[in-house]
Amino acid sequence: MPPLIQRLQPGPLPIFRRTRKILLDMAPRREGLAAREVAHELLLDPLATLHVLHVINLKLGEKFGTEVSTVEHALMMQGLGAFFDSVPAIPVLEDSPAGKDLPAYQAIQALTRRAQHAAWQARDFAVLHSDVRSEEVQVAALLHVMPEILLWLRMPDVARQLRKARRTQDTQQAETAVLGRSLLALTPDMLTDWSLPPLTRDMLDAELADRPRQAIVAAAVRIAGRAERGWWNDGLLEDYIALAGVENTPVEIVIATVHANAARVARSVDWLAAPPAATWGPMLPGPWPEETEEEETITAAAAVAAPDTGTAKPVPAKRDLQSAASNRPASPPPPPAQPAVSPAPAVSPAPAVSPAPAEAPHTTCPMPDKGVFQDTLKGIESHLDGSLTLNQMSAIILKGLHSGLGLTRILFAMVTPDGSRVKTRFSLGIPSNDPLRQFEFPTASRDLFGQLMGKMQGVWVNEGNRARLWPLVDPKLQKIIGEGDFYAMSLFNGNQPVGLIYADRGHGDCGLDPLTYTDFKMLCLQSARGLGKVKPPA
Repeated sequence: MPPLIQRLQPGPLPIFRRTRKILLDMAPRREGLAAREVAHELLLDPLATLHVLHVINLKLGEKFGTEVSTVEHALMMQGLGAFFDSVPAIPVLEDSPAGKDLPAYQAIQALTRRAQHAAWQARDFAVLHSDVRSEEVQVAALLHVMPEILLWLRMPDVARQLRKARRTQDTQQAETAVLGRSLLALTPDMLTDWSLPPLTRDMLDAELADRPRQAIVAAAVRIAGRAERGWWNDGLLEDYIALAGVENTPVEIVIATVHANAARVARSVDWLAAPPAATWGPMLPGPWPEETEEEETITAAAAVAAPDTGTAKPVPAKRDLQSAASNRPASPPPPPAQPAVSPAPAVSPAPAVSPAPAEAPHTTCPMPDKGVFQDTLKGIESHLDGSLTLNQMSAIILKGLHSGLGLTRILFAMVTPDGSRVKTRFSLGIPSNDPLRQFEFPTASRDLFGQLMGKMQGVWVNEGNRARLWPLVDPKLQKIIGEGDFYAMSLFNGNQPVGLIYADRGHGDCGLDPLTYTDFKMLCLQSARGLGKVKPPA
């Protein structure tokens, strides 16, 4: 075993001072407490959660071969009296070398905040999926950060090296270069060393991500990581689609649930100085500022001593978090305690005092992912047995259009039950206030879209044919689409029209191309087959 991996094996593990204080306060009332009440506090601290599960599984595994996958069960098996008696001997994070190293302590707080967010999302979506053992899903999501936390606790120099590598390389490349393996691949082995049961480890196994519980954990973990850098992240759409497929729920409902969960966990955990993901909810779209080397240098004036009580006032005000949850306009939040990034450039224009002319923003155009495209075709093919609902099949199709073909604004319009109109049913990448969401037209229309509904056929409106085709579009639709290139194709089940797919890459510098149009038509043909085989509504 590599020496670096050996350093992550079981050993003394501190917990946050705040956690220890609450447990000591609970101890005199142990007779009247339920294990669930104590578990609720422990599940806010990934360090405490790992400690409790490791201790009980190590003890029971040696004696009885029993495996425990939830904190509540662990407390019941150990007994609350014995557990509270052990609390005074548990080390405190703030008294450890990592707790006195401000960058390391801030990094652990940020990772804890991410873990709490992922765990909250995972448990809520597990409950929505009618999972009666949702705490198992919550624990797995909470512990996904433990390898990196252990790096900061035991090898802060390696953790700093990893953070620096991530600034210039893809995350997985940086982790492999520094650690020899990605953290995702490392996590199951680390949890095995810490005596956690296969059930917990399997939920973090990327090779099992097609199972519902694993899919929920994977999406929750990705959402928590991506949302730390703002909510204007194209990758989040993939996670929403994945959850929509698992939950059999429209994408729009998933998005609303995710945002509400982010606000709830931010309001419920007010003792970490690291800003929660909900802080960035009110921000406008735009690039996140680049991190700089100066983040490693913390001046005495900027440094904040580790709190004696284990609590710290959160950076964002509760009013800002409520604004994020309700989508009301809000002032930009204060900068985070860790000076790695600042939200200001994404919210307000550059200061007028700068004499240099503003540089035009660089446009990053989405790139098609051929692997995702092929997986989408295969995914539809493998579910022509009526095993998927309309929502689940649509989620697969939308992911293929977005990630597989790099299309950014997508809508799937369906023929209404009376057959008189074609009306938007699902959309991706289209803001709620965008008129394009109101896309609809009569099936009997003689405009361009009405003609498409005569048989299964597609069209690519571009500069070469705009003068001929654009006048065929109804003026009302011209107004809501805007003058940009787009693909559209009607979908049929046999001789019956099912709907129409519209897609584009916005109206900026990212154009469309013939190869993507060919793939678009191929995916639409396969989509029509899949939609014709969906499970009828109950």
